[in-house]
Amino acid sequence: MSYADALADLKADFGKQKLLTPSDIAPYISKSSSAQAALRSREKFPIATKDVGGRIFVSIYDLAHFIGDDDGEEVAPIKQPHKLKQHKPAKHNTTDKNKPTRRPPSLGKTLKLMRARREQLELQLEFQRDLYIELEAIELDRFAKSGSRTAKQPPL
Repeated sequence: MSYADALADLKADFGKQKLLTPSDIAPYISKSSSAQAALRSREKFPIATKDVGGRIFVSIYDLAHFIGDDDGEEVAPIKQPHKLKQHKPAKHNTTDKNKPTRRPPSLGKTLKLMRARREQLELQLEFQRDLYIELEAIELDRFAKSGSRTAKQPPL
């Protein structure tokens, strides 16, 4: 079967579809999609593949070449360029030795804590003033009830 005949047959089967999934081409190459995946991982898959969005596809033209050129000769597997993961270059420590390594605490947070502490102290001071006034009033009442005018008067 020639390339043109194979391409015509594939176009008749798949219509305008140009990229085929491994499950679509499985009956044409007599390998299941899992067997194809194993061959691809070992880089021995004889048909060029395209990776589109993380999915593997085979061009209808590459499949036609594989089917049409199979005249009893063994087709050598196509070497696909091995994709190397590119690592980000290591960052050099560019901190200035004159600057402190730890950031100082936020000034806003410090001010908020100081304001809360001041409000607590004002509340305590107001309570102590009221308590002192009440105790002084009790002492004056006790002194007035005793009727003793010669006794020492409490300090004001």
